[in-house]
Amino acid sequence: MNPKKPLHTVPVPSTSFTTEAYFDGRGITPSIRFGYEKDGTTHQGGITFSKVAAVRTRAERCCQSWHIEGAYDTLVEVEGSPWVDEIRADTQAMWRSKWGMHHYMIYLDSVGCFEVIAESWAAL
Repeated sequence: MNPKKPLHTVPVPSTSFTTEAYFDGRGITPSIRFGYEKDGTTHQGGITFSKVAAVRTRAERCCQSWHIEGAYDTLVEVEGSPWVDEIRADTQAMWRSKWGMHHYMIYLDSVGCFEVIAESWAAL
């Protein structure tokens, strides 16, 4: 399996989320969204992605140890991803090298694994 580089840890453990995490692909800022409470204040948090090329999700019951280890509550970049190579090869030639493609992955408890190929990410 390919190495994973940690990028960002969610602000509270996903076991403490007040709303179930989900992928919101609507609008111009596709995001993984979730609610949580910290220091007595309710927050709407998440991770947003720019220039998304592909998304896949895997239910918790279908995750293998590779989907969890290193990615539990942590956004990681999968280095040397064959999925990026596949998507880049399938992309029309005029768009193939226009934007960077990075394979991001995060495992959130009770939901599963989210994987996104995008140019960049930011914490909400």
